[in-house]
Amino acid sequence: MKATWFLTVLAAAALSATPAAQRGGRGAGAEFAGPPQGPNAIPIMESIGCLADGPNNTWTLSSATEPAKSTPGFSKTEDVKAAEGKPLGSQQLRLVGLLEMHPEEHKGHKVLVKGLLIKDAAGQRLNITSLTTVSPTCAK
Repeated sequence: MKATWFLTVLAAAALSATPAAQRGGRGAGAEFAGPPQGPNAIPIMESIGCLADGPNNTWTLSSATEPAKSTPGFSKTEDVKAAEGKPLGSQQLRLVGLLEMHPEEHKGHKVLVKGLLIKDAAGQRLNITSLTTVSPTCAK
């Protein structure tokens, strides 16, 4: 019991002696590291297309535009206005990570999506960070 208490106190003392910046926290003069920047940055991509559901809670963006580099965060009003005038494309992207965004409310709509593009042998998938309806219909 005493050995466990001693080790706990020793570990706490060592942790408090370690600068916050080295522990991943904010210390005096330390900046939050955030996501990688510069050449190591993981780009946020966007695409415009028609939101369609599939089996087993899967979702796709059909008639999608080629994914293009975008800004992080949710789509702004000016992004949506710009997307209104853009024609649909010929791509099909599988969408992942959007169940919390209630995609059923956007089904059949022309939407603007943002996220992390995943390319592999299975095709292209977009791990969604933003989903915004551009138009309630999806006509070419």
